[in-house]
Amino acid sequence: MAGLALLAPGAVCTAQYQVDNPNAVCSLPNLKNAVRVDGYIFRTYKSGDSDNCLQVLRDGKIIFRRTLGSVIGYTLGQPEDKESNVPAIPNGTDITGRGHPDMIVSFSTGGAHCCLSHYVFELEPAFKLLATLNARDDDLSHFANLGADRKYYYKTANWTFAYWWQSFAGSPSHSIVLQYVDNNVDGGFHLALDKMQAPAPAPEEWQKALSDVRKELQLEQKNMFNFLPDVLWQEVMDLIYTGHSDLAWKFLDEVGPKAQQKPYPDLATFCSTLKTSPYWPDLAPTLKDTPSACANAKPDRSK
Repeated sequence: MAGLALLAPGAVCTAQYQVDNPNAVCSLPNLKNAVRVDGYIFRTYKSGDSDNCLQVLRDGKIIFRRTLGSVIGYTLGQPEDKESNVPAIPNGTDITGRGHPDMIVSFSTGGAHCCLSHYVFELEPAFKLLATLNARDDDLSHFANLGADRKYYYKTANWTFAYWWQSFAGSPSHSIVLQYVDNNVDGGFHLALDKMQAPAPAPEEWQKALSDVRKELQLEQKNMFNFLPDVLWQEVMDLIYTGHSDLAWKFLDEVGPKAQQKPYPDLATFCSTLKTSPYWPDLAPTLKDTPSACANAKPDRSK
């Protein structure tokens, strides 16, 4: 289901691993933090530099336990981070809109811009791990109350293109917003497309984007280092994710075919990667007048 995935290490994460002795790690001498929420006790433990444990207890009994090795480990709740514009969310807040109290627990491996995941536990009417959100390389991902509807959304980014053709810094990405969709078919976190829409580029913005791509193309033709794949496909991705896929195809037409010549990726290559995104099932129906090169591209899961 879109937006809901198990934790997967990114290309340069600090390693995570299964701990050798879970019982020892989860013992009281290693207790790091504990909070009580609606009759449940959430505890985190840390042994040494990198062995971590998360436990949930009810009436003195352990009803959930998970152990993983990493430098940072588990954090209970969502504390405020003013510098990063992350709001504090009280433990037990209904963040899914299902009308039940929830608890957020994050797990971070530490390392270069990676990796972060969020566990969403639903406490009533029955305790369960409702979702595991894999933020991958977006270490500022968080929940936020957006707009007048007073609902909570998950703000993160699509890093499907991390290390695509160039370095991480030259990888196209786009911020996304997820919301919990409660249904009997594919309930879970999905793209909140209405929260991601943006106005079409103004004429001066359009011309600047074209100019930026053409400058990189000139460097490429002179055999000089350039960021052509990032600059070109970042613009295409931005247009697609903000509801303007028709303008994305128009932008490619105006740039011209030279920007898609080997050794650089073309539209088919871009779309074959885009279709591996966990958000593709939500995004696909929004594409309009899709060129055949994109429509016929098969998901490339080899990278």
